[in-house]
Parts: sequence; C-alpha cells; structure tokens
Amino acid sequence: MRKAVASMLVLALAMAVPGSTSPVQAKAGNLIRIATLAPRDTDLTRGFQKIDRGLRAATGDAWGIQLYPSGIAGDEKDVIRKMKIGQMDASILTDTGLSQIVREATVLSTPGVINNYTELERVQKAMNQEWTDTFEKNGFKLISWGEVGQYRYFSKIPLKKPSDIKGTRPWLWPESYVMKEIFHAVGANGVPLQVPEVYGGLQTGMIDFIISTAIATVALQWHTKLTNVTNGTFGVLLGAMIMNKDKWNGIPDDVRKALQEQIKNNYEGDSKSVRNDDNNAFKKLQSHGFTATDFTPEGKAEYEKMTTTVREHLVGRVYPKELLERVTKIARGS
Repeated sequence: MRKAVASMLVLALAMAVPGSTSPVQAKAGNLIRIATLAPRDTDLTRGFQKIDRGLRAATGDAWGIQLYPSGIAGDEKDVIRKMKIGQMDASILTDTGLSQIVREATVLSTPGVINNYTELERVQKAMNQEWTDTFEKNGFKLISWGEVGQYRYFSKIPLKKPSDIKGTRPWLWPESYVMKEIFHAVGANGVPLQVPEVYGGLQTGMIDFIISTAIATVALQWHTKLTNVTNGTFGVLLGAMIMNKDKWNGIPDDVRKALQEQIKNNYEGDSKSVRNDDNNAFKKLQSHGFTATDFTPEGKAEYEKMTTTVREHLVGRVYPKELLERVTKIARGS
C-alpha cells in the first residue's frame, strides 16, 4: 500500500478547492469518514471511490466511505483534533502532521538520520511494530506508511551551501519542528504559512525558498514560481494513513478484512513507481529550465555541521537521545 499512501500524501498537500463528499448510503454510524486536502476528481479521490464501492458490495451496502476532500475538514492540525474527538475517522498525514500526534516521529525526518531509501527500508523493517504501538498508545491506528520522494531545497537563487538560505525568504510550516531548527541553525528567518498558503506566498514574493520534494513541488505547481533546486537530496518525505483507534476497533472483523482487501486490490505495493516518479519530476524540472546545483565542498561540510546542530537541539525537547542513536544505527545498518 506504500504507493497508495505516497500518492495520497502528494495530493494531501494540494491546494484546497471547493469539493464534496462521496454519496451516503450506508448507515451514518457505519461510514468511515476520511479527510484530505486533495481536491476531488483526482487519483486519490477516485481510488477511495473504488474502495467505497467495493466495501459496500462486500458488506451488502452496510458499510462505506464518506470522503471529505479539498480541505473542507481543515488542515492537518484541524483534522487531527477532529479525529481525537470523534468528528473525523481517518486521514492522510505528512511527517509534520504525524509529529503532532507522536512528537518522537520527528526523528524520522530529521536531516542526517535517514538519508536515502535503503536506510528508510531498514528503519521501517526494524521499527514498524514499535511505531504502530506508539501511535495506538496515542489513540490512532497506523494503517500504512508512505513516502513522497526525497527532500531537496528549491529557490530563486543557486544554493551552494546551507547558509545561502539567509539570502532568501524561506517558507516555514509552523508545525514543523525540523524546519524551525534548520532555519535557526543557518540564521534564516522563516515565513510561517500553512500549506494551502504556500502558492500564494510564492506568487506574491512573500517567500522564495521551500523544502520539499520534486514530485510534490510539481504536483502543487510551486515549481512555476521557482528556478533553482539542489542536486543533492536530504532525506525522504514520509507520511501515513491513520485512523482513530476507537473507530478502527469498533469496525467488525469481517468489515475490517473487507476494507483491507479493497485497499490491497486498489493500491498494493510498488514504491518503486513513486520513487521513479519523483526522479522523473526532478528531471522534468531541469528540462523546463531549472538549474540543479551541488553544494561546494565547503557547503557540504557546512551541511554536516548544520544537521548535527539540528539533531542535537531536538534531543530532549522532541525525541530522546536514545531513540535518535538507535534509529541512526539501524539506518546505517550497524
């Protein structure tokens, strides 16, 4: 299901536009309410419509999915609050949203901890059950992890070292512990904007630097307002599909089985496709005039120093030192 969640995450970052929920036929208590910022008439919403039809067919129309697309349920912070109080059942969240539920999950997106897909797979294999249990302790069922490409720096100027960010107006996602520490470490002043506000910020010149992935930047049309990207990558954009634990536990076993089967039939596997799409998006940017720049040797040394500072500043406040060391050790295969 990794490709499913990856696609969901790309779309979950999309600009909110007017939308509508899916048809309601099942009993109100038997509808699984899923919120996303993705607009209707996208691959994500069409996929959930297929799952909805399959689930209704498997349960004699007793259970179904009610989708809240286009951000009509609010941003990630709003949706998490609604899930906690039972006003929403499930959602697709980025790593920033996940950190609002389990703060320690920030370690997975902290620069210098997980640097590439191989390291990510090691950590997922070794720690999936641990993270699943941790989210359940916080009231949520972690249904599946996802990924949306590798982080890069995008701007209107060539970036040869991290401190070049000081010469830009960087976007700061207010809920991102990592972004705050990166900008603090390099001496930059981030401009706080929620995801749906980023395009407008780029359009007006309020911001001219973002940390994102090629596939997400193209999907969101942010690339139309930028001209430069780093050739190097800085970790993997993670996320997951989660559900209110009480809702999950309240679903009959046969219905849960039918739901999982429908998800598997529609979305199972193929993370390679998502990774290829991200790589192709990066190539597409260059073919459309983007300049890809490598850090200089001095810039690479500066980056290593910056990531060390970020990791250390988050210890104790966001995640324990033991967890940081353990995840890093697993990632390196040692």
